[in-house]
Amino acid sequence: MKKCLFAIVFQLLVNSVVIAQQYFPNHAFDKRDDLNNFKVKWYQKPLEALKEPSLWDLSQARGPDEVYRFLWLRSFHHPVSVRLSISSDGTGTLTTKVCTGAGGYEPGKLIVNRNEKIGADRVKWFLDRIDEQQYWSLPTEEEDPNTIGLDGAQWVLEAVKNGNYKVVDRWSPEKGPIKNLGLILVLDFARLKLLYQEVY
Repeated sequence: MKKCLFAIVFQLLVNSVVIAQQYFPNHAFDKRDDLNNFKVKWYQKPLEALKEPSLWDLSQARGPDEVYRFLWLRSFHHPVSVRLSISSDGTGTLTTKVCTGAGGYEPGKLIVNRNEKIGADRVKWFLDRIDEQQYWSLPTEEEDPNTIGLDGAQWVLEAVKNGNYKVVDRWSPEKGPIKNLGLILVLDFARLKLLYQEVY
């Protein structure tokens, strides 16, 4: 009887284990396991704290979804995620999340979690900027391997469109497509009030 009870409890524990989401495709950031895994762990931790879904998993469903998410990890400021999910009618839902921690340290707890509807005109305007900045043609990483520093910010922009997944990662960009698109999502769409010195 004891053995049977143990087997039942063990099976219940096994069945209750939650399989961790895979947030990025294999070797998304580097061919070397150690370098790639470093970034995956770094980015996955705040995404989990922000209670964000895996866009990579979403892309594997091969559905018609179109989603853009900007993850902003500033060394000394709160982790920020701004996600635009586009509906079949052309409208969108903007999800803005902020945690209490800092991008270079522990992410902390979720303190901002808001959703708002975005009209079709605004969504189209954003998609025009995606095309204008040639987002889908950008390399995931900078060609110069020495573009990461100790204090700064990671600007990570992910996208899913018709089953296709894309991630572009930049360190404290002074200009360029990811800075332009990131600021549109954070300042223009999410309307997060930031001082100029907090943008880095």
